[in-house]
Amino acid sequence: MMLYRVELREAAARLLSNATDAGPNVFSRRALPLSQDALPAIYLSAPSDTARSTGRTAPDFVRVTQLNVDAMVSGGTPEATQDALDALTEQIELLIMQDVGFQARLSQVSDLSTLQEVTSDNSSYIGKVRLSFSLEYFEEFSPGGQRIAALDLQMQTMGNPDFAETREEFPAQNIQ
Repeated sequence: MMLYRVELREAAARLLSNATDAGPNVFSRRALPLSQDALPAIYLSAPSDTARSTGRTAPDFVRVTQLNVDAMVSGGTPEATQDALDALTEQIELLIMQDVGFQARLSQVSDLSTLQEVTSDNSSYIGKVRLSFSLEYFEEFSPGGQRIAALDLQMQTMGNPDFAETREEFPAQNIQ
């Protein structure tokens, strides 16, 4: 069984590798760096996750996973690099926010932030962007322990302590 935040990261990686300028250079389990000739490239991570209880009864949580999408491009000029960075940023944002299958996995995207920069090292221009998506979803933990095999019910009325009773047994194959 895989953590849901890992499933979300991998689903986003598949989505981005199929429809962005980065093509096959979309990585979810790889660290930087990558050579400049391999750009554009996208790196995905889910570095943080929080869970907030929905109440004092069942172990239900509203979870928020931070999905970071880091992308890098290179260009011959600052302008070309910025244009390529803007195009890739738009592709990422639109794919994550508009893909029905991906959005169906969530209750909402509660926050989105974008940070871009273009730098120059040794006359090479590198554009970098980080898109941070706060992906909200619900998670329920099923309690462990012994399964319920039967329920014994007894109803009483004001003058009749044995008004009605029943026993409901649950076959093992129906217990979840």
